[in-house]
Amino acid sequence: MRYASALIASLLLTGLLPRAANADTSEASLRDMERYLLLYSATGDERFLSRLDNLGSNFEQQLAQQKNAASLQDIWQLYRQTLEQVRAAYSHKGVDLQRAVAQTQEVAGLFDSFILAREPVSQGLEDELRELALLEARRANGRLLGAGNEGDAARIGVLQERIGERLAALPAGASRDSLLSRWSYLRKAEKPEGTLLYPFNAQVEYLLAHLPRG
Repeated sequence: MRYASALIASLLLTGLLPRAANADTSEASLRDMERYLLLYSATGDERFLSRLDNLGSNFEQQLAQQKNAASLQDIWQLYRQTLEQVRAAYSHKGVDLQRAVAQTQEVAGLFDSFILAREPVSQGLEDELRELALLEARRANGRLLGAGNEGDAARIGVLQERIGERLAALPAGASRDSLLSRWSYLRKAEKPEGTLLYPFNAQVEYLLAHLPRG
């Protein structure tokens, strides 16, 4: 998928990526969409596809509000094409699964380029949880391709420790106890031989929905 690499370079050189309106909202949406794209690519699980379709529909409606709408439309079209390739691969329609997964990772890189082009800001607990979930999804795709990433593995370890500490530091009460319980279930899903992606993601979704805001 050479067009994806060319598009990344074009967007970065023209400075379009950092200037999105509503960047914080877009970043969260992009992170979640990238995660579900990678989870579906790694598993073919239709439950991930359903969540992905819902997020994609909402994101498509937001595109017109972006300053760089045309560029994001290009990313969106690549995303849709790649998703169809993965769907076809899991439907046994003669599409090579490893190739489809590799293309998924390349398109996911476009999402990363959009996010990373922004000025760096300190991460909150929600940001760190989204990053951990994304890295686990990426690692699952890497296993399908027979590839590993030591940098991602190290970062996952850092995030696991930091998120656990931040959850434990929340004010005592039933809410914190519930979050810590969910975090414990999430950690149990992260097994050395490979993360159990659906139970892992279920805990991610719960935590993102119930973390204290502000």
